[in-house]
Amino acid sequence: MSQSITLVLSSGGARGYAHVGVIEALEAHGFNIVSVTGCSMGAVVGGMYAAGGLDRFKTWASGLERTDVFRLYDFVFSSQGIIRGEKVFKALESSIPDRNIEDLDIPYRAVATDLNKRKEVVFSSGSLYRALRASSAIPAVVTPAEIESLELLDGGILNPLPIEFAVQKPDSIIVAVDVNANIPYDTSHFTKVEIEEENKFRKQLEKLAKKWLRKQNNTNDAEKKKLGFFDLLLKSIDMMQDRITEHILRQYPPDILVQVSRSAAGTFDYHKADQLIADGKRALELSIQKYLAKTESP
Repeated sequence: MSQSITLVLSSGGARGYAHVGVIEALEAHGFNIVSVTGCSMGAVVGGMYAAGGLDRFKTWASGLERTDVFRLYDFVFSSQGIIRGEKVFKALESSIPDRNIEDLDIPYRAVATDLNKRKEVVFSSGSLYRALRASSAIPAVVTPAEIESLELLDGGILNPLPIEFAVQKPDSIIVAVDVNANIPYDTSHFTKVEIEEENKFRKQLEKLAKKWLRKQNNTNDAEKKKLGFFDLLLKSIDMMQDRITEHILRQYPPDILVQVSRSAAGTFDYHKADQLIADGKRALELSIQKYLAKTESP
């Protein structure tokens, strides 16, 4: 009988595509995933898997070019964010229908953050897509999800690796996947053209951010240039999540920890699905080797 896996998937924006590679590699090794818990992009990938739509999700994600990603951003430039965050889920729902979480193929949990009560909200029932929208609302970028008088944001704010909310069966081991790991990443395979294209894309995002800031009239041009809106925001979130994840791993050590470097891709690099899926597979293989060496040693 194959080993049962309780899978926990972290936040991480586009780097969450690596979760797809991890799941595929686990199944290739014969592991049996019996439950999945995630937040933000981890909730999205986990939800697609629990709904039996991971292959369709992978095909959709792998087909996205940079221009396609921009078309999925429903810009609003409100005081609470610059993206509404509805359009992408409508696109997904057209090929992977919404289901109630309690009716999914395996137990599933999505974690979001209650902005006013300052605590986690765990979705274990109701609309899958409603849970995904709430769990993946990056603060100051995606507007909060309003559900039953609650204002909900990205689950990664308080719990970027929600091991404590995992549904673990007695015979399963916990596999936690952190795609925000502060570890080295080999970039030698990138070409000069790819690097230039990446910088161009980042400048476009920065331009949109500055437009939003001008509308809100919160800062002057000199400050905007100095701060670098997206870099400042995301690096601040990264530092916060590093500390929280360290605490989580000390308190709830998983049986297998899979780590993907934060430098593998930017938070909004949703056009890099194939690369990140491959990164996830490689990271899982390294972790499996360590696990097997530990369990087989006398």
